[in-house]
Amino acid sequence: SDLELQQPRSPATAVRLGVCYYLMGQYSAAVETLNQADGGALNHFYLGKCHFAEERYEQARASYMSASVAGYAADDCALAIAESERYMEDPEAALARLNELSGAVEQTAEYLYQRGACVAALGGNPEEVVALYERGVEVNPNHPGALFGLAMENDRHGNDDKAIDLYERAAG
Repeated sequence: SDLELQQPRSPATAVRLGVCYYLMGQYSAAVETLNQADGGALNHFYLGKCHFAEERYEQARASYMSASVAGYAADDCALAIAESERYMEDPEAALARLNELSGAVEQTAEYLYQRGACVAALGGNPEEVVALYERGVEVNPNHPGALFGLAMENDRHGNDDKAIDLYERAAG
């Protein structure tokens, strides 16, 4: 509320307000505000998150690429770009992008989830998909994507009780 009242609003204040709108699920207001912000790395990254939430995946990818150029964490941008590409129905490009990453990022829950989702989208080995999701949940027991992916795999294989538990944890 305090940020909304500040007039005139500085570009840095617009970024903070835009991120707040994003966190509150007010994506249209966030995009409008972020479009008036400073154009920095954080600004572009959250524009990407807003576009993604509103299912504008090409715009999300473009914003994440701009965030990377502007200096936002390269691995976070690459993971977000890969997710956008997967949602744009290009899991091959997404997996290729993930294959370019190396180091500590490969042990994060987000990387493991994205890789599992790409392998699943490509119709890959279901055991590999489950193993990737399980590793993601081991790394972060509360990662919603890994939990949801693992729930779907259990659901597909008739493990209803396990699937329900995982769906509930993913929603929590």
